Amino acid sequence: MKTSLLERTYWFFGWTYDFTKLATYLLALILVVHYFFISILVVRGESMFPNFVDGEVLLVDKLSYWTGKPERGDAVAMYFPGESQRRFIKRVVALPGETIKITGGKVYLNGKLFIEGYLSQDLQTLPDLERKLADAEYFVMGDNRNASSDSRSWGTVPESFIIGKVGARLFNLPVSKSEY
Repeated sequence: MKTSLLERTYWFFGWTYDFTKLATYLLALILVVHYFFISILVVRGESMFPNFVDGEVLLVDKLSYWTGKPERGDAVAMYFPGESQRRFIKRVVALPGETIKITGGKVYLNGKLFIEGYLSQDLQTLPDLERKLADAEYFVMGDNRNASSDSRSWGTVPESFIIGKVGARLFNLPVSKSEY
């Protein structure tokens, strides 16, 4: 049985309409998930080495801080203070209300030596400083302390600047040093 031109035209446009509708729904779902729940971030630079390497693509869990607060030791994605478009990965070291003191290359929280299990124990943290954090302020540092711009230089980070907790590692992108 032959199909008429009209039947083939209806079939083609019906299929095209269904495909376009499905693609639109999928795009809307992806945008909602990206905006509210998960973000993708590419590591740029050496400030979190050796735990996160240049070119590594990471998932950021935005939902985790809707239901809780950042905890000490969390690797977080955050906005750079003063620039809402630049995103960084740093490690939460001190929490709201705590006093952080860096002296003799060591970090002290509320007067007690803080051992950071994710860092080499012979790492020296400089410069010497002491700060009392206000409510909803966090002190963050890069894991590669000698190559990190962080709370030691630009101050504490308001809770509202923290995007989410760094989660899964997806893959590494090839990175050329000429990109910087």
